[in-house]
Amino acid sequence: MTLSSVLQFLIAATLIELTPGPNMGYLALVSARRGLGAGLLTVVGVTLGLTAHLIAAAVGLSQMAVGQPVLYQALRWGGVGYLLWLAFDAWRSRTTPTGLDRAGRGDWRDIRRGFLTNVLNPKALIFYLTVVPSFVPADTSHAPGAFLTLGALHLAVSATIHLGLVALGARAYGWVAQAGRARWVQGAFAIGLVAVAAWVAWSTRGA
Repeated sequence: MTLSSVLQFLIAATLIELTPGPNMGYLALVSARRGLGAGLLTVVGVTLGLTAHLIAAAVGLSQMAVGQPVLYQALRWGGVGYLLWLAFDAWRSRTTPTGLDRAGRGDWRDIRRGFLTNVLNPKALIFYLTVVPSFVPADTSHAPGAFLTLGALHLAVSATIHLGLVALGARAYGWVAQAGRARWVQGAFAIGLVAVAAWVAWSTRGA
């Protein structure tokens, strides 16, 4: 791999991570609603979920999703459904406390839910099946190492973006809560999650 190809890959990885996906929606919600600690634990779960996609792609297991359309569609609609559930929970919590409002700075359940929301992330699967292999050299003797190296770079990029989102979400929600606009923002956020779900469904339709 040349320096130019690595830089191109980093740009591609950043653009992929900045597009909406089930993991981004959950990270934004948990950090805004439950604070920095819960958001940071969720980042751990999301990173583990992304690592699972990387390992599956590296050993060829994720090719099942390409060879079996039913399996891929289950993953795709699982992610969309998860976002819609989050939207519903955010909307109803404008007046009624829910599980996402529980006190504390987070626990192992945040890691588990973060893992789930990234495993149900068709965007991550598409990235490792299409984008990463296009940067791997044709020389098969170096391909596994190049694949894993690029995957590690992507994990670093994604973790950095996710940590930034968590910090911003936790601080921004604190400001609006102090201003007495928390319910309005939660309603707007629920509508935004529905929009993200629609985008995920649309953007992965031809994969």
